Amino acid sequence: MKNAKLWFALLLFAAASAQAGGAASVVAKKSTAKGFKYSWQTRDSFIDDCVRGANERVCYCVFGKIQQQYSEIDYWRLENDLQKNIDHPDYMTFLTTAVEECDKEYTEGGFNKGYAEGGARGIGNGRVHFFGGGGGGIATKAKGNVKTPSARDVGMGFGGGSRSAADIMKVVRQRTPGLRHIYNKFLKKKPGFQGKIFLKFTIAPDGSVISISIASSTTGYDEFDAQVKSAVSRWTFEKVKSGNTTVTVPFTFSE
Repeated sequence: MKNAKLWFALLLFAAASAQAGGAASVVAKKSTAKGFKYSWQTRDSFIDDCVRGANERVCYCVFGKIQQQYSEIDYWRLENDLQKNIDHPDYMTFLTTAVEECDKEYTEGGFNKGYAEGGARGIGNGRVHFFGGGGGGIATKAKGNVKTPSARDVGMGFGGGSRSAADIMKVVRQRTPGLRHIYNKFLKKKPGFQGKIFLKFTIAPDGSVISISIASSTTGYDEFDAQVKSAVSRWTFEKVKSGNTTVTVPFTFSE
C-alpha cells in the first residue's frame, strides 16, 4: 500500500513538472550559455584525433568551445575545407584562442573534472583538424616554439611539375604551428633540447607526400625527429595536373 502511494505521488509530481515545463525547461529558458548539439560520433572522432598530440582535458575543453560557437554542420564544412587547404582565418583565430584559453585553464587547474574527463560519452551529445599531422589535432600552448619557414628557406629540388612554390608555402605556413605539440611533448622528457630539422619530401600530383627523409638534424633526438617526419608525411597539398615535386624544408625548434 505504501509503495502504491509512493508511485502515485511520483506520477502526480511528474505530471505537474511536465505541465510546468520541468527543471530542464527552466534551465533552457534561463540559461544564456547557448550552444549546439553534436552527435557522439563527431565528438569521438574529434577527441580521438586530438589526443594523439594534445592533453585530453584540453581536447574536451576546446571541443566544448567549438560546440558553443558552431553547429555540427558548420564544423564539418570548416573541417573539410581545411583538409582541402581552404583558408578560414576567423575559424583559425577562434581555434587558436580556444586552445590558449583551455591550456591556461589546464595549467592553472581550473577544469571541471567531470567535464574534462568525460571520456568517450562523458560530455553528453555535445564537442577540434587544425594544425599538424594528417587528420588534425590541436597544437597546445606550452613553452616550445617552432619557427615557420619562409619561402627563401624552402629548397625546390628536382621535378617541379606544375606545382608552384606558393602552393607549397601555403600548406607549410598552415601546418607548421601544429608541430609545436610534438616539441612540447618531448620537452617534458628532455628539457632544454632544441635544434633544426631539414626534411626532404616528394609531393605527388594528388597532393600526398609519397616519400620523405631527414636530410639533416641538429636536435640530437632521433625519436623526436622521427615523430616530426611522421607528422609532415601526412600533410596534404593541393592537387596539380602532373609531375612530382621534391622540396627540402627546415623546421626550427626552440624554447
